[in-house]
Order: sequence, then C-alpha cells, then structure tokens
Amino acid sequence: MVESKHSREPETEAPREKFNDKIRRGFFWVVQYWRELFNFRFDKYMIIQVMPGVYGISLVAIGIGLLYLCVEAFMASTWRGLFYFFFAAPLTFLVLATILRGLLEFYMVVFKISEHVDELVGLRDTVDRLSGISDSVDEMVSVTRRIPFWRVLSGRSTRTLPAKSDRPEERKKDKVG
Repeated sequence: MVESKHSREPETEAPREKFNDKIRRGFFWVVQYWRELFNFRFDKYMIIQVMPGVYGISLVAIGIGLLYLCVEAFMASTWRGLFYFFFAAPLTFLVLATILRGLLEFYMVVFKISEHVDELVGLRDTVDRLSGISDSVDEMVSVTRRIPFWRVLSGRSTRTLPAKSDRPEERKKDKVG
C-alpha cells in the first residue's frame, strides 16, 4: 500500500505543476502588461500583444454592465426586468461584442499594413542601393568611352560606339546635330 501512495503523488503533482506554471505565466503577463502600458517611449506596439486580453476584459465589462442594468430594471418592475434580461441585454451584448470585435480586427489590419509598409521601406532602401550600383556602372562605362585605346582592345569600331566629348561646346553640337 505504500507503493500505491508513492505512485499517486507524482500524478497529483503534475497537475499542480501545470497549474503553478499557468499562474506564473499569468502573473508574468500582468507585469509585462503594466510595464508596457506605462512605457512612454512607444517603441513597441503593445496592443497587438494584449489584444486577446483586452477583448476578454471588454466582454466581461460589457456583461457586468448589462447585468447591472438588468438588476436595476428588476428593481423598477418585474416586467421591465424580464424584458431586459431576456431581450434587451442579450441583443445589446451581441451588438456591442460585434462592434468590439470589428474594431479590434480593424486595428489588427492596420498594424499588419504597418508591418508590410516597413518591409517595403526596407526593399526600397535595397533598390536604392542597387540603383546606386547601376549609376556607378554607368560612370564606369562613360570612363571607358573616354579611353581611346579601349575600343580598339574590345574590338568595337568607332561607328558602333560614338565617343562623347567632354567639352560643353561640342556636347551642344552633338545634341543639336
């Protein structure tokens, strides 16, 4: 019988450890929430991380508010209380929960768009750097055009690659004529 007691203890401790782990995680979440709530640097988007908690707390607040209205309605009259309890409160909860869900999903979409715009800015910077490389390649090509023996070494004739003059007067003549 002593063995059965020892074999039961690990079974009961496993759920306790899971429960304690959930309590620790919940406490950590609450501490992080308060820390980010009073972060005046605004360097992270807090709402994305706490959106499920905000949704849950808001639904509970709506429910408590409607329950209070039902109690007030019952204190005024029984018929009014029944009307609030069976018709007005569920309908109001449904409407408010739907509006809340829509707003929170809208916020999620806005933050996702913001993330994608940040990625596009990163791509634009890469493209700008690459276009700088193409500019330097164009400069290298224009430098090679100025070297007279380069055309001979590359096997190109002067008719296929006309030389551009460095003098401003001759450039004007090339553009006009």
